[in-house]
Amino acid sequence: MFTVTAAALDRLSTKLACRRAADGQAFRFTQRTGGWGLRLDQPRPDDTAFSHEGRNVLLLDSAVAEAMAALTLDARGTEGVAKLKLDRSTPGSDWR
Repeated sequence: MFTVTAAALDRLSTKLACRRAADGQAFRFTQRTGGWGLRLDQPRPDDTAFSHEGRNVLLLDSAVAEAMAALTLDARGTEGVAKLKLDRSTPGSDWR
């Protein structure tokens, strides 16, 4: 099962505020060549949604949820800037 840490939910919430996302919009993972990307989108009926403080901040469709089942999204940082990071048993990918 795909896992999202509290730190990652907080970071996604901050990123939504910085982008002035409309009510109802959240980030959605999409598969790109060589990795994953995030884009703003509206929820769909079959989505898995992750929320923070009452607002959806991350959406996954069923295919992406299955493909990311062994991953954990976390936020780690130095110098006050947290970066999103996907982890599994092998090195993950950094997100800004």
